Amino acid sequence: MTPVAAMMITAVDAAVGSDQGASGGWVVPMLIIIAVVGTVVIAAWIFRENQHRRRREELQKRLADLEGILVGLSTQSRPSQVSVAFDSTEVPPTSSVDAIPRGALSTAISVLRNDLGPGLPGPDRVDLRATLFVYDKLDQPITPTDLADDLNLSLRSVQRGLSATLNCTPRELILAVKMREGKRLLLDDGCRVQEASRAVGFDDPFHFSRRFKAYYQMSPSEMQTRQSRSVA
Repeated sequence: MTPVAAMMITAVDAAVGSDQGASGGWVVPMLIIIAVVGTVVIAAWIFRENQHRRRREELQKRLADLEGILVGLSTQSRPSQVSVAFDSTEVPPTSSVDAIPRGALSTAISVLRNDLGPGLPGPDRVDLRATLFVYDKLDQPITPTDLADDLNLSLRSVQRGLSATLNCTPRELILAVKMREGKRLLLDDGCRVQEASRAVGFDDPFHFSRRFKAYYQMSPSEMQTRQSRSVA
């Protein structure tokens, strides 16, 4: 039962209870009004939840594309080649949102942050630079301000850049990357919840589990169990 539905039932019970012993005939119209308003509110809530779900799914697909670009860039031997690669508008195809192996991605992040830093793109590729930073600092708490400071941009510029390229806010990007990597750790590496939560910057595994369930509509243990059954 949704919170909205629970509120409707409470309101109906209150209306019926208040009419006991009363001579007025206002209860039925009141119940109709409550039902109509409740239906509208529930429909709006469902619409909003579906919008959020579609945005999360689209962001995960775009992150998969960015990961493919980052892994490709890490194989370039000269910063000048990196600049050319970033100017390309071609996006490598991916078969799923988890197409890039975690090991390959970790290596790419390390290479790009430590060796090819001078060749990273300018402010016009906020999406790639921001994604690279979040992956590099994955085991730490990250705020949108941290992201802007690392990119040497104002927070407003980062917000505009991510909205234009990924249709998300800085906070949504940070959460998406952490949940994405947490999923990889749980499914690909078979990590325990405590290990996965620490690896993506959550000190409290229960907090991580709550955020994970809200994001994927299932708990970490449920996702691991589902994968085990599908493999068996």
